[in-house]
Amino acid sequence: MHQYISFDSHKKYTLAECMNMDGTNPRQQRIEHTPGAITAYLLGIRPGTAVAVEAIGHWYWIIEEIEAAGCRPLLVHPRKAKMMMGMINKTDKLDVHGLNRL
Repeated sequence: MHQYISFDSHKKYTLAECMNMDGTNPRQQRIEHTPGAITAYLLGIRPGTAVAVEAIGHWYWIIEEIEAAGCRPLLVHPRKAKMMMGMINKTDKLDVHGLNRL
């Protein structure tokens, strides 16, 4: 089944959400920033699946790991995404879920 995947990345960890394209079964997981951890998280995901990533200061190595897993990274402008989501509150869990909804 096709899935939506989004990452909300920070300096030491990334919060990931994976959900079915029909919006069901959202699963969130915290990924510590160690070499290969993001690629390992994406193992078993259909090749070519898009992964939304906020364009933050340290996105470049995250993009490399997404590509190493055979997935397609999509950079997202954080401020514009928040406006499009129409969210007042901003938390990691809300961010990754909102990115998947977009």
